[in-house]
Amino acid sequence: MANANYLFAVNFAIGLAFSLAFIGIARSQRVTMGYWCAAGFLLASSTVGLEALLPHTTVPALMSFLSFSCLLTALTLVAVGLFINFTKWSPWPLLAIYLAFEIAFPLVIAPAKRDTLFHAFAYQTPFATMMAIGGIALLSGSRLRKSTYERFLAIVLLLSSAQFLFKAFLAHTLGSGSNVQTYVFSTYAQYSQTISAILSILLGVSLMLVVMEESNSRTRHTLLRDHLSGLWTRRAFFEHSEAALKRKKGGGTPAVILCDLDHFKKINDTYGHAVGDEVIRVFAACLEAAGGDVCGRLGGEEFAALTLNCNPSLVQLHVEAVRARLLNVEFQQEGLRPTASFGIAMMNPDETLSEAIGRADAALYEAKARGRNRFVFSRNEKDVASILREALLRR
Repeated sequence: MANANYLFAVNFAIGLAFSLAFIGIARSQRVTMGYWCAAGFLLASSTVGLEALLPHTTVPALMSFLSFSCLLTALTLVAVGLFINFTKWSPWPLLAIYLAFEIAFPLVIAPAKRDTLFHAFAYQTPFATMMAIGGIALLSGSRLRKSTYERFLAIVLLLSSAQFLFKAFLAHTLGSGSNVQTYVFSTYAQYSQTISAILSILLGVSLMLVVMEESNSRTRHTLLRDHLSGLWTRRAFFEHSEAALKRKKGGGTPAVILCDLDHFKKINDTYGHAVGDEVIRVFAACLEAAGGDVCGRLGGEEFAALTLNCNPSLVQLHVEAVRARLLNVEFQQEGLRPTASFGIAMMNPDETLSEAIGRADAALYEAKARGRNRFVFSRNEKDVASILREALLRR
């Protein structure tokens, strides 16, 4: 093989293809991580293009700096995208590291003697650092459970980091050419570009899988949110509540609160459905602002909240906070003062969520039977049937 030009062409095509693919995914799925990846792969392909032009340049020092800078910027953009999408960490320290490496190139890396161990590792370490930071960020992110695709991407990132350090050893051993203009004709260039092609494909595919998984997760999240109130739908409320109860830590008692807007049909008939929708949105905001662990709209004017570690006094304060917030809302419609009724069930040990909701529902019926605009704690299990019968008779 005379030179590595055909490998430059392959890597350029790989970078450009992944960049266009990520732009398409980001635009269609509205996942911002796709734009970070697209920019990264576009700059990576630019690096390959610059390296292919090195034998023909009259400003080798400038071209070498641009090649280094484009690749470092590409890897930094991918790392920043991972920071923003998968962690709560600020990306600013990462950008500070990036600037330090950029400054180090003309001051430390470029003046070093070519093919020495110091020069080889000084040149490759910034790239290895960015890949390692991306992998660590993904593994240490805010999500407790990492998906298979996320773990695979983390492995690829750490492997990419290791290959940059391996390239430093390879450059020192094989030699990367007497100067930057002869780099393309070196054996090292052929090995380096072959390794890069393989890992670029692995990185692009793994990033794409993670981006698509993120898109599917957000789509599912949107479908499980009630479009009017913004709270979880009935199905999602049960799913998230069951999951929260399994994860529960602490000595407090879980409590289920069922809520129902009083005389909601009358509000719709008097003020119109648009105003009724506004009342739904306002009450949902009041319920969520009061601090329940899981809040949902079960249907119509009925809502539910789960609080995990509490006691009867804290639950009462929680309900009173919801009522106070609703009372203080100023609606434009004169005379509109919506109220709500609440049924509360403190969960017993080994009691299922459905059983607790059944008791809370009975307490809610009792609150309505007593005149609405109040809260009632669930009675003992033996009283539930009688409460339901009494409430049905009074409706």
